[in-house]
Amino acid sequence: MTEYENWGDSRWEYTKSQSKWHFDPSVPPTPGADSYTHVCRFTNDFTDAIVKCLPEAKASTWSSRNNYDKKIEQEGLYSATPEENDLIRAGANPKMEVFKRTEAKDVEIFRRVARWLGLEDPSIKFHNQTTGQMLVWHIDNFAARPERENSYKVTEFDKDPSTMRRFAVMLDDWKHGQVFQLGNAFFTQWRAGDCITWEWRDMPHATCNMGWWDRPMLQLTGYTTEVTKQILNKANKNWYLEV
Repeated sequence: MTEYENWGDSRWEYTKSQSKWHFDPSVPPTPGADSYTHVCRFTNDFTDAIVKCLPEAKASTWSSRNNYDKKIEQEGLYSATPEENDLIRAGANPKMEVFKRTEAKDVEIFRRVARWLGLEDPSIKFHNQTTGQMLVWHIDNFAARPERENSYKVTEFDKDPSTMRRFAVMLDDWKHGQVFQLGNAFFTQWRAGDCITWEWRDMPHATCNMGWWDRPMLQLTGYTTEVTKQILNKANKNWYLEV
């Protein structure tokens, strides 16, 4: 029998109920499972990749950000209503822009990063968050993965979150006004190529750009392998490498 999640009318309340995090704002953050893991820094020059992707990146809202095929573009993403309900209850614009994004599987340097991380069947997406755009506090659920079949279907990675992992690679140096919060920690003053990951089922996070400069980022999501596990065991913010 196929199982389905029941979000009710709130994505936030449902995903929070699945999380093992403490949700106590008074607890000082610690690296790793309580916030994020700084995996490494890729020393490649990402300038050409940014130049290629910027014109292709389209402004996205909560309801439009995961359009991955024509059916969803026409029928809408299954998760959109409870996500927008959360924004409406908070007094926010449900059609607020969260970032600009494009598929980027054709960018060779991004494919090399995904291969190095050992990801199988990865989604490769370029994000650019511009001045005033904000992705509010949330917990991941990978709504756009095709395994979900645009439904609340329970997948294998829901049953075992360790089988799927998301990485973020910052493509430019940190600028003032750019915010990336994970749990009670703030990831800041990054350099181009810095790669982080977090426990996707547990860790609430949010991003916003209050500065005057673009904030380009690579987002990679895929099935983990032994290579991925070995990399996570060696994770270190001072681990520099070129792929």
